[in-house]
Amino acid sequence: MKFNTMYVSKWADGDPHDVTVIETPTFSLHSMVAGDSCNRIAEIGKYCRANNIHSIILCPGFTNSMVAQVTTEVGNEVAVAVSRTDGLGSVISARARNEAKKGLK
Repeated sequence: MKFNTMYVSKWADGDPHDVTVIETPTFSLHSMVAGDSCNRIAEIGKYCRANNIHSIILCPGFTNSMVAQVTTEVGNEVAVAVSRTDGLGSVISARARNEAKKGLK
């Protein structure tokens, strides 16, 4: 059995159907950029069920409410974690995100 984990980033122009997988003989890392669609959380749950995901790491862009929705969607068999950063990390990340988002307008 492999340990299957998934990192999910919330980004406006992401497509939850476009997932990259990195594998070793005992581990697989699924990377999804979930986008801003209203069915994003349902798509995360659907993907987890279809791919036997054991653990999810959500990017800092997921609010506490969204984390709760993901947890409900994937059920009690999937661990849900959220990556967070310190104050300086938030400033650095926000600056880079704001620059990148200029291309979305």
